[in-house]
Parts: sequence; C-alpha cells; structure tokens
Amino acid sequence: MLIIPDTVQQLLPQLIAWRRHLHQHPELGYEEFRTQSFIREQLTRLGLKPYVAGETGVVVDIGTSGPRVLARADIDALPIDEEAEVPYRSQNRGVMHACGHDGHTAILLGVAAILPDLVAQHGGQARLIFQPAEERHPGGALKMIQDGVLDSVSRVTGLHLQAELPSGRIGAREGVQSANSDRFIIRIEGRGGHGSAPHETRDPIPVVSQIITAMQTIVSRMTNPVDAAVVTIGSVQSGSTFNAIPSSAEIRGTVRTFRTDVQERIASALAQMVDGISAASGCTGTVTYTRGYPSIINSAQDVQLLRQVVEEYGGSDVWVDIPVRMGGEDFAYYLQQRPGVFWHLGAQPGPNPYPHHHSRFTFDESVMPLGVWIMAQTILAMIREAIVDEPPR
Repeated sequence: MLIIPDTVQQLLPQLIAWRRHLHQHPELGYEEFRTQSFIREQLTRLGLKPYVAGETGVVVDIGTSGPRVLARADIDALPIDEEAEVPYRSQNRGVMHACGHDGHTAILLGVAAILPDLVAQHGGQARLIFQPAEERHPGGALKMIQDGVLDSVSRVTGLHLQAELPSGRIGAREGVQSANSDRFIIRIEGRGGHGSAPHETRDPIPVVSQIITAMQTIVSRMTNPVDAAVVTIGSVQSGSTFNAIPSSAEIRGTVRTFRTDVQERIASALAQMVDGISAASGCTGTVTYTRGYPSIINSAQDVQLLRQVVEEYGGSDVWVDIPVRMGGEDFAYYLQQRPGVFWHLGAQPGPNPYPHHHSRFTFDESVMPLGVWIMAQTILAMIREAIVDEPPR
C-alpha cells in the first residue's frame, strides 16, 4: 500500500487542473511562450521566484545552502492532430500533448508546491527546471545546460509517465536505459522524364527500392546478433503523378543503437549501400546522417537510492526493473555531466492503452500525487547522499 500524505493526495484536483490546461494549450518546441508564461505565473503564486532559461524554459531554485539537486520536466508537445474525445481536447489544431509532458509539468509544479517546507526542514537546495523542446532535435536540454542550469548541481533526476506500465508502478534501470537515437535522410538524384520512355531517364524509384531491400541486411547480416540495433524507414517520397518518372526520391528514417561502435558501423554501411546502388543505376545518392540523443545511463547508486525511496513509501511490490528501451530522450545530456536517475511512473489508463505519440494517447491522472511525493523524496534523498559524499574541508 502506498503511503502518501493526505496533503499531497489532496493536490490531485489542482494537478489535474494544471495538466488539463496545458493539454488544451499545447505548443511545439521553442514555441512554448504561453506555456512558459503559465508556469511562471503558477510558480509565482506559490511564492517562488522563477526565471527564464533555454529560450522558452523556466527555472526555479528552492533553498539557500547545502548540496543542490536538479529535477526536470519537459514542457513541449508534438505535431499531432488530437483525435481523443475528451472535454480538455487540444485547442491548437495539429498540436497535441501525446507523450505525457503536460503531466510531467503538472507533477513538477506539485513538487514546487510542497518542496519549500521540506527543504526548510531537511536542508539542501533544489533546482526545478521546466525544459522546452525535448521532442525537437537537438533538444532543449543542451540549451538549458548552456544557460547554466547544472551550475553547483550535485545530482539530477527526472521522470516519464508510462501509459503501458500499470498505474502506480515505479522503476528505472542501472546503467544503460535507452538507445542512441539517430536519424538519416537519403536523397537519390536521377533524371526524370515521360513514363512511356524510361530508357531516356535515370529512374530513382527502383534505386530507392533496392536500397530499402538492402538496408534490411544491416541489422540481420552486418550486426552482431548480441548487439541490439534498429534501422527503421519512416518516410519515402518521390513523384506526384502516374505517367512521369521523377528526377529525385528521398528516404527518411531512424537508427537506434546502444554501442558507439555499432552506431558508427551502421552509419558507414548505410553510406556505402547508397553510393554503390545509386552509381550502378546511373544516379547519385547522398546520405545525411545526424547523431541524435545519446543513451540514458543511470547511476547505479542513484537507482538504488530511488528504489529505497519507493520501497519505503510503497513496498517492494511497487518497484519494477525497467527493461532497456529503444526510445530516445535528451535527459541523457544531463546524465553525461552529473550522476542521477531518470525513472518511469506507471500511468496505464486502462486495458490496451494507446501508445505514446498516438493521436488518442492519454494516461491515468490519479498517479500524479504519487509522482509528486516520490520526486520530492528522491530529491531529499539525493541531497542527503550528496552531503555524505562531500569531502571534508
């Protein structure tokens, strides 16, 4: 049974109100001006002094002395037209909170509501950051870091709601938890012409077809079976009518890996395939390969710290060891510079939930007070651990 103070559980109506307001007014990465204003307004009402970072992000500091721990929520939405029939449906056509960032933001606002009293009682400092553009590569984390959010920070933590994980379950994984998340654009340049005279053209479409077929061997035949990897094609574009051969074609996709050497080998294999197949057909092929977010690598010490917090307030049956996931997450940049843990909070709204990034995505709002309490207690535990770890002066 989860032990959450009544004062925290009583935050649920406010958390829902915050979340649904954000859900109705979603904004894309670096366009979160209304969201930024709303967050600053709510923090100010709580008696705090927020300030801007990362262009459209918000930061607030709590406490005045001792080790400082950073907690992050992402605030941006996705370019998806919402289809969910809910009274708080997105009012911004073509933009939707389809990944739970509205819930993350509401939870961190809840943390801001209860943390000042806890920090005053236990000591230390917390820095709460509301980060833009997690969904927009190269990600808002880098800009927040450039603006100094990690200054004087000992440890970092963040959470992600998971609609496929049973509500109330909490977990993380020591070490690697997510994949390197890369993307590529393949462009084939040929020579277009009339569909009745293919011999006078250099048709890029058969070239694209051969490349797509050959790409299936990158994982199945060029990658060691013990090294997990994904090569996915998400878009193929060429031509616009039935009787004309186009002059160009384009393939877009993503590559997910855990090891740097595998990442490099796949990028090299892709370039060789495109060059060779294109040349054999008299076309020119180019690959634009962009390295995306690195892997989430959690500190073993901080995962155990989180687990102790979870088991203290919920028992051992609440904790779950999160499997490695192929998703990408720019919280990895914080973890490259400070030890910490990025954890998952189960928020399954019912059987067969819609997946993240789906136009009908939703989550179980009732878990938000749990997220507030575990996040606050994790921050306090990290502060205590940082005090122990500090060398004597």
